[in-house]
Amino acid sequence: MARPRIVAYWGDPLLVERALARALEGWGPARRVVLFGDEPCIDRLLAELTSDDLFGEPRAIVVRRADKLMGEERLARAVAAGVPSNLALAFLGESLSGPVVRAADDALFLPTPTGRALRALASELLAEADLPRSAAVVEILVEASGGDTLRLSQEVAKLAIWQRTTVPARELDDLVFAAQRPPYAYLDAVGARDTPTALAELRRLLTAGGNPSGLFFTLVAHLRSLLAAAGATAAGRTPPGPSWLVRRRLDQARRWGEARLVRGLASLQQLDVQIKTGQISPEAALHLFTLDLAQGARG
Repeated sequence: MARPRIVAYWGDPLLVERALARALEGWGPARRVVLFGDEPCIDRLLAELTSDDLFGEPRAIVVRRADKLMGEERLARAVAAGVPSNLALAFLGESLSGPVVRAADDALFLPTPTGRALRALASELLAEADLPRSAAVVEILVEASGGDTLRLSQEVAKLAIWQRTTVPARELDDLVFAAQRPPYAYLDAVGARDTPTALAELRRLLTAGGNPSGLFFTLVAHLRSLLAAAGATAAGRTPPGPSWLVRRRLDQARRWGEARLVRGLASLQQLDVQIKTGQISPEAALHLFTLDLAQGARG
């Protein structure tokens, strides 16, 4: 390790991990020490920063979820005083700031990419997996990810399994979306209080081989994405994801209304507890949710 190196990365989870991987590669062989800032670790961290390794072995200390530690005065003083010459230090989190970050050799906020940047990331991930980077494949991956970079990475990993297999173009879409597409028609019908159509869409999804448990959690994730999109827009930010998907989410969010979305998530949380305690099946929970929300039965 040529010199002490302190880095701080925060923002998008996948981009943070990729930045960390580059830093670790640059540091070379070193004993890895992983700590979590939202757990009692400050004493252990300070001990590592203020002492040499017993055998002189290089160390790379990675502090995950470090947000709460950034205001720790003892840590700021230790970093300012300098760390052992054979030690490298990485802080990772959602929103890092303060003297510790300012003392870092490399401090980067990595926002979640959207639009062209998201497509560029998809292309980069495909190249790293030694997969074709056609525009069609990139678009399918971007749509499947819904703007979630971790999901994008998972979809590329899924394709990598079939790396030496010729997958017909008509089957590629089904392969990427094997975990079920977001049930837009179903949610649209529920949001419009169109109970017959909502139930018909639910039956269609289940009859088509949809996993009730998977559909239930897809439903939870989708309602959360609608709330997140509406919240980002209200705060003057651009919601993540392709522009067409953002428009669709915002349209659905307006049709539901914030109050109904919040009630919907609360209802799903209650149903999830009943599923986990064996009171009802996931399929029954989906039907109850559809009838209850579409008819406005819950306050």
